[in-house]
Parts: sequence; C-alpha cells; structure tokens
Amino acid sequence: MTTDIATVRASVRVVGIVRGREINALAEASLEGEAIVLTWTSATPWRLAFDGLDGVALGASRSASQLSLYLASGDVLELSGDESLRAVALQLVERACTMPELMRGLRSLGSLRGTPGAAHDAWFAPLLAARRAVHGVTDAKRQLALIDAGELARAMERAMQELAALTSPGDGARQRAIEAALEEESEGMFLAFARLALAADTLSGSASDTLFVDWRRWVGALREVFTAADEAWGRCSSQL
Repeated sequence: MTTDIATVRASVRVVGIVRGREINALAEASLEGEAIVLTWTSATPWRLAFDGLDGVALGASRSASQLSLYLASGDVLELSGDESLRAVALQLVERACTMPELMRGLRSLGSLRGTPGAAHDAWFAPLLAARRAVHGVTDAKRQLALIDAGELARAMERAMQELAALTSPGDGARQRAIEAALEEESEGMFLAFARLALAADTLSGSASDTLFVDWRRWVGALREVFTAADEAWGRCSSQL
C-alpha cells in the first residue's frame, strides 16, 4: 500500500461526461493511497482508483495546467488548474506505476521447501537481480528497459547450464542430459517469458491514454514469469 508522504492538492475545474452524466464543476484534486480523489463543494467526493484509470495526459499552457484522466469505462475527465495540478499529476503517474512486490506468494524462494543451497541460489539469481534493478523506479518505460524479457530468459538458460555443471562437473554427456531435463520441466516458464515479451511490445508503444492499463498487463505478465519460475524450480530441483 502506498504511504502518503506529502499529500499534494489542487483546485481544479472538472469537465467531462461520466456514465452519461455531464460534469462541469469546481473541485479539489488530491491523492490518497492508490487513488485520485475529487472533492466537490456540494457533493460526495469521487475516489478514482489507479486501477480504474487506463492512462493520463498532462498538458500546459502559459497560464494553466491541464490533466486528462482516461477512465477504464471509456469516459474522459478534463481537469484544469494552476501549477499545483501539475504536481498532483506528476505524483499520480509516479504512484500509479510503482512496481509491486514480485516475490510475495512464491513457495520455493527463501523457504525450506525450496531446498536452499548453491543450486537454489543459482536458479533464483536472475529473478532477484531483475527485482533489484527496478526497485524504486517508477517510470514505466524505464522499468521496461531494465527488465528485458529476452535477456531474462537467456539468464535463466545460463542458470540451467550452471546447475548442470554443478551437478555433474566434468561429465559433458550427463550435463547435457540434465539441461534437457531442466528445459522440459521449465516449458511453462518459457511460455511465460513469451507472454511477457508480447506485453512488453505493447507497453513500449503505449500512448499516454493507455499507459496505465498496458503497464498493469506487463506487470501481470512479469508476475506470471516469477510464479512459473518458482513452480519450475519445484520440479527441476528433483533432477539435480
């Protein structure tokens, strides 16, 4: 859950149509946790969760700032205000693209069930390195550049080669047999890598109005990679 370190607020005019209702009113825009809140002068506040936004676009003229909110419903809200709105918008984008915890729920990593040791550490090392690379990075396109699906897949292939060498040092034939067995047990993981690559292609070409939804799909595909790798280790460890 996101912690409000310094809540920013902006007085804005909101114009748009939501579920057939025309909006043209003054409000205060602020961020609370994982939502942008529009507090009206004479109505119940609207809490728009980040996962209900497909994207946002920030524009500015010489005298004002504008923020377009693209809702998952297909509706669009146009907010206009002063420089304080720009501060709200920038913090919104930062919070909305904060990388979630990728290791939570994995059964093998860091548990006795995962048979910790040199082989375990070699298997999970590429995943841990990927997680460290994006720690604290909130720019979606920068995250995408730091976690390349193809490179991560190749790192896992190298880990398999390392495991085979650790298991049967000096025995080339046995190493090749182990590598083949590990690849077979990891088929689901490499299918997850393929899905991650497709999601990455979409995110790389994403426009501002679809950035959040494309980012969430990419993160979901990344989670699937971590889960598939965790499940694969449960099977691969028995081959070593």
